[in-house]
Amino acid sequence: MITLQFSTTHSFASRAIRWGTWGRHSHVDLVLPDGRLLGAVPGGVSIRPYDPSALRIERHLVDAPDSVLQRALSQLGKPYDWPGVLGYAARRDWQEDDSWFCSELVAWAFQAEGFPLLRAADAWRINPRDLLLSPLLLEA
Repeated sequence: MITLQFSTTHSFASRAIRWGTWGRHSHVDLVLPDGRLLGAVPGGVSIRPYDPSALRIERHLVDAPDSVLQRALSQLGKPYDWPGVLGYAARRDWQEDDSWFCSELVAWAFQAEGFPLLRAADAWRINPRDLLLSPLLLEA
């Protein structure tokens, strides 16, 4: 089982993301077995400690193999997808693995391991709200 953590904060960026995507959450991470978080943040793809100070935290399970985590870990150090965020309305292939924002990384890791969270092959963008619509998410 893989755990996904959806979260939001009081920051301006978080509010803008929620407003622009009509979502409750502005960020999504993969939760590693030791509780740390793996995801794409403005500094790039990294592992961070769990931060309980987020405004809203929601966790969901996905019945998928640990290879999803390994696939995401293979992207450590890749840069944040600033062009994708700043040009959110522009069409960009979210599956290009040169840079990531949070929901792209999560969706790509699952899809690359044969467990797509969404029927997103033709989608040009993915956000946390989209991932929350996945029928594969189970309550944690």
